Amino acid sequence: MGIVKFLAIGTLGPVRPVLRATNIPAFLALVVIALAWLFAEQQNRAVFRHDLHSEVLGEISLIRAKLEGNINGNIQLVRGLVATLSTEPEMDQTRFATLAAALLQERSQIRHIAAARDLVVNLIYPLQGNESALGLDYNRNEAQRAAALRARDTADLVLAGPVDLVQGGESFIGRFPVFTPGPNGSETFWGIVSAVVDANKLYTQSGLLDPDLAIDIDLIGHDGTGVNGARFYGSGAASANDPVTADVILPSGSWRIAAIPKGDGPERLRTPGHFVC
Repeated sequence: MGIVKFLAIGTLGPVRPVLRATNIPAFLALVVIALAWLFAEQQNRAVFRHDLHSEVLGEISLIRAKLEGNINGNIQLVRGLVATLSTEPEMDQTRFATLAAALLQERSQIRHIAAARDLVVNLIYPLQGNESALGLDYNRNEAQRAAALRARDTADLVLAGPVDLVQGGESFIGRFPVFTPGPNGSETFWGIVSAVVDANKLYTQSGLLDPDLAIDIDLIGHDGTGVNGARFYGSGAASANDPVTADVILPSGSWRIAAIPKGDGPERLRTPGHFVC
């Protein structure tokens, strides 16, 4: 067999051979093996990313279901009170407290319930600890005015928040318009009922604050404005790092969940046999 020789640019003669013809098959085999290894690694990475995506999606699907269930459960509790108030527009504090007390169960995230005739709070339960909210005029409260007026003008539930309450704490507020029946089937706007849902309690009972949660989560859509709204929960790291997403469908609007594995998420979420890249 001959010897393959190369001329180095700028030299006057042949240099020492660097590749013999007899070594070419072995070199080609080495290249094929290296390419096969790279392909296998790429496939393993793709499989891992797919499985990890599925695991994260499973985690956020469970949280989404809990959030929707808790919010809808709270809303349904209040609808009965709204219906009663529409037939008893002169309801006093004692009657209101009796009806509202049944709604604030141990598993409910409702913190308190307030009724605002002509958009001024005149009934509230529990009264103790919430006295500062009595007399609150939504027309003059910049933080809560828009949601209150939207509930009136649309004649439909508006879910606002999270908001900082005048009596302290962060909550979501369901605004229910109340209309009283008038002559010839007409209706007259009475005011609104506000169900104040404790944000921290909602997060806890929906699994967001579980110390064993293997994902970082952002919630997006302040005031139920969905993917185009502002982030109101989380650091923003999930949203900025190609997250897995899902939508929480609310009685009024939606939220977007964005999630990624925590720092050790791949180890905690993977099943045996997965290739970790």
